[in-house]
Amino acid sequence: MAKQPKSTLWIILHSVAIVAVLCNLLTGLRISTLTKPSIGNIEELLPQGQIHDIHFFVAIVTSAILICYLSYKVTIKLKNTNSYSEPNKTSISYHRVVTRIGSFFLILMILSGWILFIGSDNASIFRQAHFYSAFAILLYIFLHAGVYLTTYGLKTLSYLLPNTRSGYRTSIFTYLSFGCVTLLLWIIVTNNSYHDLTVEKISPETFINIDGISKESAWSLATPLKIHTDGGANFIDGSSTVNLRALHNQQEIFLHITWEDPTESLKHLPLKKVDSGWEVQQQGFQNFNETRHYEDKFAILLSNSCDFGASGTSHLGRKPSAQLPANWHGKGYHYSSSDEIHDLWHWKAVRTNKMHLADDNYIGRPDIVRPGARRYTAGYLQDGKESGAYLMNWKWYSSKNVTPKRLPKSPSSLTPYQNEDTKSDWTISWFDYQPYAAEDDNYPINTIMPSVLYTSNRFEGDRADVRAYAVWQDGQWSMEMVRKLDTGSALDVVIKDGICLWVSAFDQSQIAHTRHALPVKIKLADQ
Repeated sequence: MAKQPKSTLWIILHSVAIVAVLCNLLTGLRISTLTKPSIGNIEELLPQGQIHDIHFFVAIVTSAILICYLSYKVTIKLKNTNSYSEPNKTSISYHRVVTRIGSFFLILMILSGWILFIGSDNASIFRQAHFYSAFAILLYIFLHAGVYLTTYGLKTLSYLLPNTRSGYRTSIFTYLSFGCVTLLLWIIVTNNSYHDLTVEKISPETFINIDGISKESAWSLATPLKIHTDGGANFIDGSSTVNLRALHNQQEIFLHITWEDPTESLKHLPLKKVDSGWEVQQQGFQNFNETRHYEDKFAILLSNSCDFGASGTSHLGRKPSAQLPANWHGKGYHYSSSDEIHDLWHWKAVRTNKMHLADDNYIGRPDIVRPGARRYTAGYLQDGKESGAYLMNWKWYSSKNVTPKRLPKSPSSLTPYQNEDTKSDWTISWFDYQPYAAEDDNYPINTIMPSVLYTSNRFEGDRADVRAYAVWQDGQWSMEMVRKLDTGSALDVVIKDGICLWVSAFDQSQIAHTRHALPVKIKLADQ
């Protein structure tokens, strides 16, 4: 360790860097629990709640420190100062090597983080680089600071404090300057970090058939926006690239969305006859995190704010709020911390595609806790409906055996579902089935039965505001959607200039969806 006192700038950078890197590690590990469940084993050590803003802010601080540090090194080099005493060659050599390796991983962590923030075709590679470089930084802290503490004891800490000796007096302007630079970077990043989506104008007479196929010539007016999403279950490397086009006719907005999905998944928690009765096919539904026996889905979140973390609705952790019950999967909840309503359109390949609808949901303040209810979804709630529904074909869920609500009137109607690769419609009609009776349950062991029970053709009312239909072909879903710009519902966001949206794809999974950091800001064309 050098015997000469450190400069004020060095002390500031070093101290802030320690805090910023530790905050980056802790918040980053919490975010990583979304895709790396094993990290949940140390979840008690990690912060919970609205983590994304903190993570992005300390990332900016860390980036600013790196820039200042490199400038500092260049300045020192140019001055070629002799103000330091003759170094201990053995100690300096060790720390020089360790620091250079640590600097490499720090640069790698920062660069990969910014690439993930912006979005990349190779997000999975950069996410791995970001994750493991963070652990390398953690190791560096021990190899660097730990060795100093072991060698010099607690007096090492005195080098991290402002030195008041002549020539090194701390300047308040130095602190203020660093703070102002960081704040300025934060404002620049938050005010200019989004994708632009221009919604081209078409005439009210232009007809667009919501059939999932963008064959109408009007779609050629819209410029596609490519959004890289990753972190989802079952996708190749967890990634799916989404292409988004939009039109409006002053009354409605039309969306054409395509996203990569290697498999068309149309089974939704089917029932299987076993020795002891019927059981729900699942591997994670017990904890509301099914990733095998589930349908494909796609979600769009719309909000009047463009804050990070899905407009600030993403609250990570098993118990992100002391007032809410813990969630079963440990990933967190979506809810609004204010009275602001965020619109959520949720298309489901089995449950709503046949209705030619996306489920019109919303995210608001956390719902009340209902004793006895198996699942609590916090602020993720559904708009009201006047009629129409789908039900799951079991009277009460159990991970072992369930009793179906209904059985087919004609046993032969189950024949198409006994083939694993069947592409049949995996919904069943209430009216083609009859109430369950044990004396009618003569189905052989291993019989498969769909579990999504339609009681009518479609929702009616507020929940049916979004019409949508999608088709799958050659590893890609293609969907068309339409909704009024202003539905008049208090649970819907009015679509206008400046609102933001986020997209998420689900491949055969219940909650493990892809995500992206930058929101999409909408501008309605008026020409």
